[in-house]
Amino acid sequence: LSAVFSCFAMFIGRSFFDIRPAGFSNMLVAVFLLVLVLATYRNILYIWLIVPITVFWCNIHGGYIYVFIMMVPFVVLHFLTSFSKKRFVSIGQRGVIHAIAAGIVAFIATIIFNPFHLTNLTHTFVISISKHAEMWRNINEWHPAFEWSNPVGTGVPFLVMYIIGWVALAAWAAVFIITLRSFNSSVDRKRAKNLDQYQWPQIDLSLIAIAAMTIYMAIESRRFIPIAGIAACPVIAMFIDQMIRSVSATRNFHKENRLTVPTMPKVLRLFFTLTGAAAVVFFGTWWGLKFKYIYLDAWPSDARLNSVFMRMTASDAKPFYACQFIRDNKLKGKMFNYWTEGGFIAWGQDPDPNTGKTPLQLFMDGRAQAAYEPAMYDLWMNIMSGGPMTGQMAANASARGSKLIAADYAKIGQWMNEQLKRYNVWVVLMPFAEFNGHSIKGLESNPNWRLVFYDNKQKLYVDITTPQGMELFEGIKNDKTIYPDEFTKYLIKAHNLLVSAEGQADLKMAFDFAVKAFGISPSQAPLQELMALSAYGDIGLQVYNVCKNYFEDFAKNKNIYAKKDGYYQKMVAALIICDYLQQIATNQKDHVLAESCNAKMREYNSEISRLMSTKRW
Repeated sequence: LSAVFSCFAMFIGRSFFDIRPAGFSNMLVAVFLLVLVLATYRNILYIWLIVPITVFWCNIHGGYIYVFIMMVPFVVLHFLTSFSKKRFVSIGQRGVIHAIAAGIVAFIATIIFNPFHLTNLTHTFVISISKHAEMWRNINEWHPAFEWSNPVGTGVPFLVMYIIGWVALAAWAAVFIITLRSFNSSVDRKRAKNLDQYQWPQIDLSLIAIAAMTIYMAIESRRFIPIAGIAACPVIAMFIDQMIRSVSATRNFHKENRLTVPTMPKVLRLFFTLTGAAAVVFFGTWWGLKFKYIYLDAWPSDARLNSVFMRMTASDAKPFYACQFIRDNKLKGKMFNYWTEGGFIAWGQDPDPNTGKTPLQLFMDGRAQAAYEPAMYDLWMNIMSGGPMTGQMAANASARGSKLIAADYAKIGQWMNEQLKRYNVWVVLMPFAEFNGHSIKGLESNPNWRLVFYDNKQKLYVDITTPQGMELFEGIKNDKTIYPDEFTKYLIKAHNLLVSAEGQADLKMAFDFAVKAFGISPSQAPLQELMALSAYGDIGLQVYNVCKNYFEDFAKNKNIYAKKDGYYQKMVAALIICDYLQQIATNQKDHVLAESCNAKMREYNSEISRLMSTKRW
């Protein structure tokens, strides 16, 4: 039962486990509950372990508040049950005094032994019960457990546990009552031998209450599903264990006149042993092969960032190369960044060895709830939206059945330029998901802001009205700006030559650089530059030839590429080219090529769907 429900607890929280401070809270909930159990069943002095645990906990995550929340039912219920120790588990009044004292000391210690002192405690209430709390709980992980459309984790295993929990509780209560009545009705008629060898199970109200409260927390906010599994699974196992023992002891009493739990029959022991061994071999082999397929075989998402760690944490999406660009070019000052990537961007810099301060200061990072005022988050959101006029312009465009036009983006860009200058921001770094956002497209339309670095995942803009920004921008032409690899160097050269082209020579150079970048990494970013060049006469014909050659090569060698890292990027490139060739074939009435492109697009889209569903745990 211990092994099965330990595994079940991990399975319930599996889709929520990650590498961030909240993960420590999940682990420390188990440690805290173990301390409560040791204090209850072994020695009450174990309760003092909550002091060092809570001090450590409060220095890594705000989840330490769980200790003080759950100490309330623990103390109250143990005090109430101390008056009836025959039926209930209780630490007694001496134990209650120790628990209260340990709780008070832990509370004081959490205020003293952390860098933020009392603020470390009050901010937890700010994000939970203050007037701004609703804003922080808008994110998906704070939504209810049974919100089935929620993209964060899965609540299905928790629902299974929830149902099993209710069934186990009802069955436990029924078995407890029935077996006790059966024994009491028979004990007057016959005196059991060794009557004192079996003690009827006592009810541990505090443990049950803590499990119930944690389950309620998870129902309200799915981020607590992992700790609900950790708190509830041992209780469910306890219910099952006590039911088996009670039924076995009662049956043995009626059969052998002994109120003891009989030894498990050899046949039943052998059955459980063989079943357990078969389950370990079966699931071990299945999951071992799946682990190899996902974490050791070719990784389709990225050709370079493909270690087991990268795959497990999806860290290949982080701005590794943008951070290397920041370090190599020694950027300093203030930047505007996407808030969830702030911590990584700070980590990716070289801090001052004396002060620890990062050279390029963030506008906001992932600690928004703890380290920033709500007004700061509102300001960030306002800038990211493109300003107050963006909503009205979008509504007007929708009313006329179109999208925002160049004049609209020019207004957004001007507003953003004013806002960023107001806060002395001269660098903007944004992830792929924001490339087509109104604010970024508006920024691109402003001549003061130029793209100086980009790849398939990140874009970095600088204000060229600043000395640093102009130096970086000019460095693209004179090769003084340092790039992390040849791919990003050729890509940015192609982009800037295309944007500022003054003649055929510039366009030809842009084409050459784009082809070089595409040759290094056949992917979406260099293809966009090639597609932009396809409208220019002879260069357009060369673009067509490059695309046609890639189309034919990928179709011929697809099975070989499938066994190599970066297969997904190659397939996305093939899809873009299929669409491009299909449009040309349709215009030229080349039905054979058009149908071939359509067939390949269906095949590649199906393949991408398969990869998305199988190349993940």
